[in-house]
Amino acid sequence: MPVQRFRTPEDAARALWTRPGDPGLGRRIRSLWEMSVRLAPPRAVPRGVRRFHSIEEANRERAAWSTCRLPGSGSQPG
Repeated sequence: MPVQRFRTPEDAARALWTRPGDPGLGRRIRSLWEMSVRLAPPRAVPRGVRRFHSIEEANRERAAWSTCRLPGSGSQPG
């Protein structure tokens, strides 16, 4: 990736935008998707309907799945 220099923060902000139809737009989107997968890799979520005895139990289950998606959390849903 080439190094760019900017004189003002506004110039730097304008450089982030890509015009519709730009040939490099697909490459930038693909790069963003790849980065998002590295930051929060997809994990298998149990399929189907789950029953819980209480809303607190359901909230604990949801919280466990939310935190297990974070890299380095090391926790497993339970």
